Amino acid sequence: MKLLDIITSPWLILPEKLVEIQEIYITHLRGEKIDIAAIEASMGRPLKNEEKPYEVENGVAKIFIDGVIAKRMNMFQRISGGVSSQLVARDFRQALKDDDVECIMLCIDSPGGDVDGTQELASEIYQARGQKPIITFSDGMMASAAYYIGAAADKIFISGDNVKVGSIGVVARHVDVSKADEKMGVKRTEIVAGKYKRIASELGPLTESGRQSIQDAVDHIYEVFVGDISKFRELSPEPVKDGKEQVIPWAEGKVFFGKKAIAAGLVDGVSTMERLIGIYGTDQEQAVRMAVEEQIRKTIHLNS
Repeated sequence: MKLLDIITSPWLILPEKLVEIQEIYITHLRGEKIDIAAIEASMGRPLKNEEKPYEVENGVAKIFIDGVIAKRMNMFQRISGGVSSQLVARDFRQALKDDDVECIMLCIDSPGGDVDGTQELASEIYQARGQKPIITFSDGMMASAAYYIGAAADKIFISGDNVKVGSIGVVARHVDVSKADEKMGVKRTEIVAGKYKRIASELGPLTESGRQSIQDAVDHIYEVFVGDISKFRELSPEPVKDGKEQVIPWAEGKVFFGKKAIAAGLVDGVSTMERLIGIYGTDQEQAVRMAVEEQIRKTIHLNS
């Protein structure tokens, strides 16, 4: 991912996370040194975001998708944390071929990420349905690009009422760096050919034509996003009337908590990872045992 793309491209991510990421890179573009030690201190952890291979437990391959998603991570991964969609695709393909794997579980805790590579990964997962059971599990957050990927699985489960799901929308920001350049005594001149080549340049205020070009790109990505989720989850993409507005209830950028995500059709149920591994794994005795234990817990709860 190029630094300029981080500043100017549309994202499938929570807006507040995009602001956090872009502020770091704007500092870099101004020519200031990124203080890695200061970032580590503010985050309370070292910036070590190394890729890990999938884990297999009871025949279930657990593929972890944690943090910001991008096609390639490199320096971006070190600073912002996250996962490469290309490497997730690689691990997913390997798990499909692995004879020790009966089921693939996408374990997601992510605010979303880059547009580039997200649809391709989601489509690959969706096309693999029927080869092996594919389930998604989240015990934290599954927003925007992360939901795009998770929704491609056969089923989606969350751990409880505080899991955040959805944010089906697209966000882009234009950053005008001309005033910052002026303070530093820097004057940049662009020489371009083609009306749209730099129509939304960061070297000056955003023009109406520049704004429209960004809006057109955002609208296109949103339409594709909504269409795919509609297909993956069998949800209606048709707008309905909400007061004076026409809206798609599940696709207006809203974050749904817990059971509200189930009611919206974005999630299939609430479970623990352990229970899902028992149900979808190779040890059927474990699945029966867990089902009996759950029934006992329900009975005790009803009688208490």
